[in-house]
Amino acid sequence: MRRLERLLAIALFLGNRRRVLARDVAEQFEISLRTVYRDMRALQEAGFPIEGTAGDGYRLSQASFLRPLSLTPDEAEALTLAAHALSASATPSLHEPLSRATAKLEASLDDATRRRVLELQRRIAVPEFVRRTSGPTGEVLQAIRARHAVEIAYSDPRSAKQSRRVVEPLGLVCVGKAWWLVAYCALRRDARAFRIDHIEKWSPTGETFKARRGLSFSEIIARDGHLARRLFGS
Repeated sequence: MRRLERLLAIALFLGNRRRVLARDVAEQFEISLRTVYRDMRALQEAGFPIEGTAGDGYRLSQASFLRPLSLTPDEAEALTLAAHALSASATPSLHEPLSRATAKLEASLDDATRRRVLELQRRIAVPEFVRRTSGPTGEVLQAIRARHAVEIAYSDPRSAKQSRRVVEPLGLVCVGKAWWLVAYCALRRDARAFRIDHIEKWSPTGETFKARRGLSFSEIIARDGHLARRLFGS
């Protein structure tokens, strides 16, 4: 990603959140903290209404706003297709906000693009017989966002072996029709992936966790980019 593109992406990232720590920006864009500080200064010097400091976090001024993005027909169709694909495995807690977001997307489109998107929707079907695996829940997404450790009861999809684990949720991987939670597993002392529909119990521990060196989500995926059996093993 070129620097100008990254600066715009960072501004949009800030616009969708109340306050963002420098380490969150570094992890999101896979850059160093020094680069984050330099980019924030560049945005401020360019007139972006960014408040905050390196220690306190950053946010856009409450008196400011970013103009809505203007989507091309191709972009609107791509988002519509993605929403339908996710709805095939979305739980009720996720399905409702997904439906609201899709409605807002349609409302923001011009008449010609809206007609094109609605025509595409009529040509997309997700039969009930393919809805066999559960997608991520609101609890899972919240744990990933807030770095909350959880205890899970897990049934291995290959051996059916039952186990209890304390895990640190890091991110999600979609493989075929199944969603997998990538997490640091205290039992194995390494990264593991847990199939969402085989997590039988989900209990927050009340503890938060810090990033582990070499075990961020992006580093794990880079290390196991081929989704090696070791990552998905029990």
